[in-house]
Amino acid sequence: MKRFLAALRQVLSWNTHEKIRGSDRKTIQDWERNGKPAPPPHVVKQRNLRTIARQFGLKTLVETGTYYGDMVAALIHDFDKIYSIELGEDLHRQAVARFAGQGSVELIKGDSGRAIKDLLPRINSPSLFWLDGHYSAGVTARGEKDTPVMEELSHIFDSAEIGHVIVVDDARCFGVETGYPSIEELSNYVKTRRPNSHIEVADDAIRIMPRAVR
Repeated sequence: MKRFLAALRQVLSWNTHEKIRGSDRKTIQDWERNGKPAPPPHVVKQRNLRTIARQFGLKTLVETGTYYGDMVAALIHDFDKIYSIELGEDLHRQAVARFAGQGSVELIKGDSGRAIKDLLPRINSPSLFWLDGHYSAGVTARGEKDTPVMEELSHIFDSAEIGHVIVVDDARCFGVETGYPSIEELSNYVKTRRPNSHIEVADDAIRIMPRAVR
């Protein structure tokens, strides 16, 4: 009976997974059919991060802005280790409960503009940085700045140059919303700190990648 129940759970889990994948495909197709408006559906962001991680062979993900933990949940099987930084007390507590027992996930409470500096010495292999730790009203927490992206980038660039890939979410906000540098300003800063980087904007995200690896 135990074997039967275990097998049944596996089948049900597989069927649910297939239904979700089918739903994701439809969501992406509808978004593409509508001209890829910004912001893209979350599943598009998940797909893009998976693609980049595979392209560059990245096994560690560093996320700023845990929020409800949906990106961590989506990518938990795609990385050996995931670090996620969240400023909001309630959001951090909910994420800790959600990922209890998941040894590959480490949740960090703090302002990512500072916390990422303390984390970086522990990162000793090329990693994917998903920078999404900005204030956006609602339940999100407000730090010293509405978006700490320049501080985050500064700390990453201060660390050893070992082939990290950086993806900054919400490109549409740059140069438009208060506290956000323009994409040109950000690009010039990156070129100053990492002259060998390739910078591109795609699907409402700014991608900063090692040029040589591409």
